[in-house]
Amino acid sequence: MSGFSTIAWIDQSSDQQRRVREIVRLFAQSESRDELGIGQIRDVYSNRLFPGTSVIQTRARYFLMVPWLFEYHAAKNRSGSELLRRVHASERYLIESIKRMGAADADIDTAGLIGSVAGAKVKILPSTIYWSGLTAYGILRQPLGPDELGLGPDSSDLDAASELTTRASTDWHPTLPPPPPGFPDQLDGGFQLRRDEAEWLRDIVLQAAPGTLLAHLISRDAPPATDSFGPWADPEAVSAAPDILDLVRDAERFSVVMHGAALLYNLLLAERYEALGLNSVDAPVDTYRALLEDWAGEAEDLSDRIRAWDLATWWPTIREHNPRIGPSTQRFVNEWVAMVRDGGRTRIADHVGARDLIAHREKIQKKAQARLTNERLLRSWNGSSGAAQLVYRWPLVRTLVTDVVTALHSDDAAA
Repeated sequence: MSGFSTIAWIDQSSDQQRRVREIVRLFAQSESRDELGIGQIRDVYSNRLFPGTSVIQTRARYFLMVPWLFEYHAAKNRSGSELLRRVHASERYLIESIKRMGAADADIDTAGLIGSVAGAKVKILPSTIYWSGLTAYGILRQPLGPDELGLGPDSSDLDAASELTTRASTDWHPTLPPPPPGFPDQLDGGFQLRRDEAEWLRDIVLQAAPGTLLAHLISRDAPPATDSFGPWADPEAVSAAPDILDLVRDAERFSVVMHGAALLYNLLLAERYEALGLNSVDAPVDTYRALLEDWAGEAEDLSDRIRAWDLATWWPTIREHNPRIGPSTQRFVNEWVAMVRDGGRTRIADHVGARDLIAHREKIQKKAQARLTNERLLRSWNGSSGAAQLVYRWPLVRTLVTDVVTALHSDDAAA
């Protein structure tokens, strides 16, 4: 049975359904594979560092394209489900239009096109992917679902057409820049922001998310380094104010420490995989033992910060942003940190207590779907189950920020 089969669709609001669709998509993202149940903590850091973002976003211009589409169709006196239907149709048409543009002219920036493979048949549209960010940044001025736009309160002073026009003008931020010529049949310039668009989006983020790493990065004269692994390794990010940098360093410490748990989990899978005589994955045991040796060196570099980690004061700061984190997650993290802190990192691959802790955690999290005890699932293992180190949406954020900063400082960005 698929792990998604437990997700119920009955009686869910449109917002809940959007969240479920995002969760399903997240299973395909390497950093989002939450095999050991620490995703809630990961998301606390991600949301504090980069509010309004999501791992399934791709390019910054979508933050304008989505409201442009809604405004375009609302201006034609459409509202509610009819408005949403028209917007979805335009989204699908625009996908194919952008694909054709990119095929005809390689200089047009079409990288990150949602639907680049599936085309107009893509299941998750940009409006769904960007909706929470549009709300978080105040681009969508009220916390409404896509099928609620244009449905203003009854007014005896306005006829139906005037009321729709009035409501459409208040759904979205009043200073939203106009779309380029030809929109929505085409997207002039592809995903390259015009300078006025970049200035507007920068100002929106600065107003909605002041004091965050995202706001710091989007205010810089240079974009993040294209090869920076995480925010703690990026020269633009580490120039942030001390309070922001403290959060970055906390996030790095959690990332490095818990990466060891992810690697040990995969080593246990690899050992069981090889013990069953399976060989589609090449030498996974050797691979994960080598990766754990590398991890031990990285953890050693942070040994002073790991020893100084006061979990008693750290947990309240995490729960302040997500009080739903359960006691079993707290126990798991506390026990793992204790093992790493007590010097177990150098011998973690064969640490009996650490192995038992990881195996028990998988059983608690997945029950009958635990690969360590479910041979059928283990046979389908592809060699990596949540083995990537947490970087808190950094590859996506790096792209979004680069889109904005490059347009702000590029002679090629039309004013």
